[in-house]
Amino acid sequence: MRIEKITRGGKEFAVLPMDELKRLMDDAEMLADVKAYDAAKLRLARGEDEVIPLDITERRLAGESPVKIWRGYRGLTQESLAKKSKVSRPMIAAIEAGHKTGGIDTLKKLAVALRVDLEHLA
Repeated sequence: MRIEKITRGGKEFAVLPMDELKRLMDDAEMLADVKAYDAAKLRLARGEDEVIPLDITERRLAGESPVKIWRGYRGLTQESLAKKSKVSRPMIAAIEAGHKTGGIDTLKKLAVALRVDLEHLA
């Protein structure tokens, strides 16, 4: 790699061919991707994060209620989710059926009980 040093205003700068700069930038981007991948794998290994199964994604894209999907995935009944979240079973049923959307406080309670980010229920 050919690098030329120049000084301007008392500061040193490096001048290098554009193809070398592009290669260095590509390498830096790859390193950032590897670090992000390693961090994600570590979060998974520590149980701080989880992989969302394809079935959940497909059901959500098909328009099924996210509360119903996650409740089923977690193996909960409406009654057990109601107890865990302190949200009434009729409200959960109405949200799952699409008759009600549920306010932010309700959805936060459900998200905590279902161990998902709030955004997964929106």
